[in-house]
Amino acid sequence: MIGESINFMILGMATVFSFLLIMILILRIQAYIISRLVADDNFSSSSETIINDKKKVAVISAAIEKHKENK
Repeated sequence: MIGESINFMILGMATVFSFLLIMILILRIQAYIISRLVADDNFSSSSETIINDKKKVAVISAAIEKHKENK
């Protein structure tokens, strides 16, 4: 009885461990494929991007301040 319980426990743990290993392998392969397909040129940082980021930060900060005032 106890022997069967231990066998089931080992079988279950091995199944979960195998599933997790396969999932990690698949996710790494997916990340590799996606990184090869997406061009890095789309993510260039120019002065326009920096200016837009500063505007976004200013807008978000103003929204937070407005929200704090309404409380």
